[in-house]
Amino acid sequence: MSKNFGIFKSLKVLLHYRERLFQSVVQEVRMRYAGSVFGLGWAVVYPLLLLSLYALIYVVIFKVRPTSLSEWEYVALVFSGLVPLLAFNESLMMSVSSLASNRSLLMNTVFPAELIPVRAILAGQIPSLFAMAATLVLGYAVGRTSWQAPIVVPVIWFFLLLFVIGIGWFLSLLTLVFKDIQQFLGLLLMMLIILSPFAYPPDMVPSGLRAILYLNPLSYFVLSFQQAIAYGSWPDLAVFLPACVISLATFFGGYAFFKRAKYAFFDYV
Repeated sequence: MSKNFGIFKSLKVLLHYRERLFQSVVQEVRMRYAGSVFGLGWAVVYPLLLLSLYALIYVVIFKVRPTSLSEWEYVALVFSGLVPLLAFNESLMMSVSSLASNRSLLMNTVFPAELIPVRAILAGQIPSLFAMAATLVLGYAVGRTSWQAPIVVPVIWFFLLLFVIGIGWFLSLLTLVFKDIQQFLGLLLMMLIILSPFAYPPDMVPSGLRAILYLNPLSYFVLSFQQAIAYGSWPDLAVFLPACVISLATFFGGYAFFKRAKYAFFDYV
């Protein structure tokens, strides 16, 4: 019986150290913006400026959009898919180098090494949360978002968070040995974002290429967010359930790999 429940030790670790993890995330965020003129204000200003730039691009420059959506409805569609992609990208890149840049904590029993990538990921979520709040405001302003969104969006975001934490556990360890992972990862993430349907619905993709779209795990999260925000409906189970399965499998698999392999990889530090 204990083996059957062994995979849930990852959740137990996060819950047991939740206060310490919260304090370290706050400290990480403060250090990230320390010394800048706006300080923590950048966590709000930067995502809003970035979304404004994308709005300008898609409304003024790119005028290809579904005929069923107005210009600003289309912007809400783009934002609802783009924001989680940016959150995933930012958090994963921060987590990959987290162990290498915090070597003094690797053998620390007060703050387990498993929490180092998680701390980096949670700190990287802060700007994206403000961007998602702005997206929800836009969705309600253009009349596309319904009452389900405040319930559904946090749930989808939770599974996206589990997904990136699981990958972060894998890659943060591997990066201790294979330094080139960070360089390759930037190109891979760019490709995954390009192949994600954040700026177009899947039915605009030629049927022969549509399978490539669904081979991208991020597509299921993008479509779930878009259905909740830009179309005002519950996410389709055909896209939401795969997102849940992918996130849980990655989360538990990443934790199991980290627990079994961490000391072998720490020898390379």
